[in-house]
Amino acid sequence: MNFKKSAIVVVAAALMATGFGAKTLADSYWSGHTDVEAINNDIDTLASRVQAKNGQITQLNSDLTNTKSSVSGLQDQLKALQDQLNQANVQKQSEIQEKINEINQKIAEGNAKVADKQKEVDAANQKISDIQQQLADAQQKLSDEQNKNNADLNQALSDVQATHVKADQAVQNNQ
Repeated sequence: MNFKKSAIVVVAAALMATGFGAKTLADSYWSGHTDVEAINNDIDTLASRVQAKNGQITQLNSDLTNTKSSVSGLQDQLKALQDQLNQANVQKQSEIQEKINEINQKIAEGNAKVADKQKEVDAANQKISDIQQQLADAQQKLSDEQNKNNADLNQALSDVQATHVKADQAVQNNQ
C-alpha cells in the first residue's frame, strides 16, 4: 500500500516537474503557452484528485480494518453466547433427566405400595371368601340339622298320632 502511495506521489511529482519544465520551455521558445498552462492546470487537478482518492482509499482501508475488527469481536461474542446456550441446554437436559429419574423412582415406590395394598386386599378377599365358605357350610349344617329335626319332629308327631289312634282304639275296644 505504501509502495502504491509512493509510486503515485513520484508520478505526480514527475508530472509536475515535467509540466513546470515544459512551461518554462514553452514560455521561452514556444508560442502554445496557453495550451501548456491548461495542460499544467489539468495535471495539477489530476494530481490533487489522485491525492484525494488516495486519502479516501486510506480512510476506507482504515474503516475496513475497524469493521473487520468489529465483526471479529461480534463473532467471538456470538461464539461465547452459543457456548453459553449449549451449556444451558446441557444443564437443563441434566435437570430434566434428574426429574425423570425422581418421577420414575416415585412411580416405582407407588407401584410397590399399590402391590403391597393389593396383597392386603387379596388376603382380605381370601379371608372374606373363607368366612363366606364357613358361613355357607354353617348354613348347610343348620339346614341339615333343621331338616333332621323336622324329620324327627314329623316322626315324633306321627308316632304320637299313631299312639293317640291306638289309645283311642284301645279305649273304644274296652268300653
